[in-house]
Amino acid sequence: MREMNNAQKHALPTICTLDDACCGCGACSATCPKRCIELDADAAGFKYPVVDIDTCVRCGRCDSVCPALNREKRVDPLRAFWAKSKNEDELKRSSSGGVFALLARAVLADGGVVAGAAWGEGCRTLRHIVIDDVANLDSIMRSKYVQSSVESDVYEALHEALRSSKPALFVGTACQVAGMRRFLGDLAMSDLFLSVDVICHGAPSPALWHRWLDFCERNEEMEISDVNFRSKITGWSSFSVLYKYKTEKEDTSNFSANLFTEDWYMRAFLSNASLRPACFQCPAKLSCGSDATLGDFWGIQSAHPEVSAEDGVSVVLANTSKGIAALEFIMPHLDYGESSLEKVLPGNSPLEQPVTPFKERDVFIAAVVEGTSVSEMMSRYDFKPRFVERVRGKLGSVKRAMKEKLVGQP
Repeated sequence: MREMNNAQKHALPTICTLDDACCGCGACSATCPKRCIELDADAAGFKYPVVDIDTCVRCGRCDSVCPALNREKRVDPLRAFWAKSKNEDELKRSSSGGVFALLARAVLADGGVVAGAAWGEGCRTLRHIVIDDVANLDSIMRSKYVQSSVESDVYEALHEALRSSKPALFVGTACQVAGMRRFLGDLAMSDLFLSVDVICHGAPSPALWHRWLDFCERNEEMEISDVNFRSKITGWSSFSVLYKYKTEKEDTSNFSANLFTEDWYMRAFLSNASLRPACFQCPAKLSCGSDATLGDFWGIQSAHPEVSAEDGVSVVLANTSKGIAALEFIMPHLDYGESSLEKVLPGNSPLEQPVTPFKERDVFIAAVVEGTSVSEMMSRYDFKPRFVERVRGKLGSVKRAMKEKLVGQP
């Protein structure tokens, strides 16, 4: 981008001045009629809009869809539930209670499309894709603790589906849902469109993720082909991060697994050291306009001691009448019960308020940008003292890291 004079800077869209407030949802780029906005990654891997000032016509559409510039009022859910799928296989493959998979199956069975986050390039990239076949559903299931890129083709695909009277489901973080809904405009209010946000802790640095994968591959001397951040091989509340490695034999896979408390990348994430700046001032907590909110029902043992939570339980918030209708449609396939926001919040504070930055967050990100080795960063930051706050007694009988080769894991 060439140097601008003061008059040009003044005339540019406001999104150009957001800096740390930008959440990287991509709605501005998707809505631009001149296609003059690109999202470029900074040295930490976080994407920000760059406007071609020679092509921009100052129409203001980009500003009008930006979640950071158009904050909505908080809206508490109409109903709250705990829920888990009756399908044991799908429950075990899901991060929490398997509710998203049921919603997605319902939309796909009705001839619709579903947009969610999928790995690419050996887990080096995470981007939203649009699927229309249940055979591809697994690729967008499970939590992935990297910020997903929602590119213009996803926005356009959902817009076209709705204009063609096809049902469409979009799942993402609250800021992504807010951006998508503003992009769709009146179409977002259609009974054909269902938006679901996931309870979000924050979006960690993509650059750190790439370096962490490099570190793991060097240690194992194999390439990573898949990552499951929420493997239940050690249970739901004491989940493990499972890394799948390529092998010479097609019918054999090698795995290594770290209990989440012992996976350094996860500790950095949950200690709020690696998060995007906007996450500390999130514009969309309980205000993104989603029809439903999904997440782990952390703290369910206290809120609902009668519920068996060994294989995972979801918190489900129905925020609109559409959300209630969608959830009621899948309830025959769920074990569920009524709950309340008051019971949900003690174990899910990021639902209503942004997390607090790690005290050395800026220094930590500077080390990422400067190319400091993962080994050196691990020696500087172990995050364990702060991390105790996040564990909240969830580990049960699991005492230490599980770091071993696993063969034949699904």
